[in-house]
Amino acid sequence: MNGRGFTLVELLVVLAVGAILLAIAIPSYVFLVNTNRLAAATNALVSSLQLARSEAIKRATRVTVCKSSNAMAAQPSCNAAAAWQEGWIIFVDGGTKGMTDGADEILRVYGPGNITYTASNFNSYISFLSHGRSQGPNGLGNGTFSLCLAGELRKIILNSTGRIRLEKGTC
Repeated sequence: MNGRGFTLVELLVVLAVGAILLAIAIPSYVFLVNTNRLAAATNALVSSLQLARSEAIKRATRVTVCKSSNAMAAQPSCNAAAAWQEGWIIFVDGGTKGMTDGADEILRVYGPGNITYTASNFNSYISFLSHGRSQGPNGLGNGTFSLCLAGELRKIILNSTGRIRLEKGTC
């Protein structure tokens, strides 16, 4: 190297080393982004369930979380045919179980996401009763939500007392 700069060979060696390091780092970054997206989606659903349970106990009435195909609309409604990733509504369920009626108070709305949700026993909604117990459409209170993204699985498992626990796995 003379006192004025780098040679072409030195510059090519630096570029080659940089390209190799970048090729190693990008897959790790994609994994990190996917893990964070899955954690955020899991946290959103868990916090929704916890909010519904605490509001049911506080208000001494049924509070429901239902899936919705128009969650971001001015008047969102429950839709049993929708997918959980299309969004969901948390509301005080004073009328027909699992359906938003005219007098129901909507507490919170979550819009669509891009993670696959599947549910067992909570195919259209989950309610929490005044004593905190959970109840699905078939009357049973225990069930599972499974969230899957890029081969990573998070299970949100509810027992009939409304207690939530998480499990990790692969899908």
